[in-house]
Amino acid sequence: MEPADGRVILFILIGLAVFALGRRFQSMIIMRQVWKQSARQVLARKEVAHNAAKSMIGVTLLAIFVIWLALNLNRQM
Repeated sequence: MEPADGRVILFILIGLAVFALGRRFQSMIIMRQVWKQSARQVLARKEVAHNAAKSMIGVTLLAIFVIWLALNLNRQM
């Protein structure tokens, strides 16, 4: 009876170890997926910020041109 009890305890310990390793592996996979998604969001936000900066520069240049044009037309009239 002794060897059978030892084997049962050994199988229980092996089962717990495999379960713990499986949970850790699952957590690692989920964290990797979250990291990839975050990296994609950072790239998308960077692109949006770059486009917004370009449009602000364009609007500023257009406003400067309109002000320059208005001042020159006032001088001529």
